[in-house]
Amino acid sequence: MPKIKDKTELQIIEFLGENGPSFMGEVIKELQLSYTKGLMYFNSLLSKGAIKHSDPPLQYEINHDLK
Repeated sequence: MPKIKDKTELQIIEFLGENGPSFMGEVIKELQLSYTKGLMYFNSLLSKGAIKHSDPPLQYEINHDLK
């Protein structure tokens, strides 16, 4: 997994680790983020490969496939 230094990104990773695949709305509600900020963080984590879309679509999970 890539090195994540941002506090909010780490909180998102922690949430997904504890709760498993989750909808973005669940995560941003729990972390009290605006939709815009939440989307920014999720896109950043997706581009870093730290998270991925799960099945069913629209849920996110930690990307354990990274080596």
